Amino acid sequence: MQPKNLKKLNRLLYLLNILDKGEIRVQREARELDVTERTIQRDINDIDAGGFPLYKETPGVYKFIEGFSLKKMNLTEAEASLLLVMQDVITPLGKPFQDTLASLRQKVLNAPEESPFYIKMPAGNKYEETKITRVLEKGIRTHTEVRMSLAADTSRKLTYELKPLKIMNYDGFWYLLGINAYKQVRKFRLDRILDAINTDKIFKPAKNIQKILQESQNIWFGEKRDKKVTFWVPAEFAPYFKKKAYFPLQKILKTRKNGDFLVETRVSNYREIIPTVLSWMEHITLVSPVDFKERIGDILKQAEKRMRS
Repeated sequence: MQPKNLKKLNRLLYLLNILDKGEIRVQREARELDVTERTIQRDINDIDAGGFPLYKETPGVYKFIEGFSLKKMNLTEAEASLLLVMQDVITPLGKPFQDTLASLRQKVLNAPEESPFYIKMPAGNKYEETKITRVLEKGIRTHTEVRMSLAADTSRKLTYELKPLKIMNYDGFWYLLGINAYKQVRKFRLDRILDAINTDKIFKPAKNIQKILQESQNIWFGEKRDKKVTFWVPAEFAPYFKKKAYFPLQKILKTRKNGDFLVETRVSNYREIIPTVLSWMEHITLVSPVDFKERIGDILKQAEKRMRS
């Protein structure tokens, strides 16, 4: 086995051992293994693609789904790691060998008497190492600005200078997070970046970026969560909201005698919570602010109008 595959085998062995005991934290594991966070993320993607049931608890934190463990599968961490790294060894041998490995993995991971759990991960673009991503990763590692060409639309191309902070995946799409010349936090879809080069302009990385990412729910997050939204939730749904944070910085403000409770969330952009609010609209009652209530009302009216047309 080639040295790079041995290194990957050792990383996967370490990560699977961590997963079987608790949770992977990308930043922590990258520091422990002395590799980039991008390398750890690629290893996590390989574990997920290998059929092991992972879920992202919060950005940068991954776990096996509840009830799954390698011990229940009668697999050791070493056996599972070897099963994953063999994909890299087998690929150059051609499709027949790849199909054989896939069949073996399917039999091992989907034995009928084993785990009944399944988790749906968002489909989307695979992260691919390209000239552009190498430039972005270097800028993030060395804290140096990058100059990029962006496809604003089919007819326009823009040039940007950016302080790159993180490469992120939200809902199956890859984004670059950075700070522009006006000190604004900006996000760019990787597939819309046409070209990128490194510069020698050094910048001081933002200290609060990890906190911002951990508080986020989707790509519509921002640096300042200065918009407060409150709503009443019926008592019958209390167990859901007490066990899971459906909204950013979700907080229960007060509880009525009948068990109904008032929830507060704080956002920088209403778009971050509109999909979740709409999914709960049948049950919750919006309280404030007025402009958000009006916006949700307009969305529902437009939806009703489209259904009637």
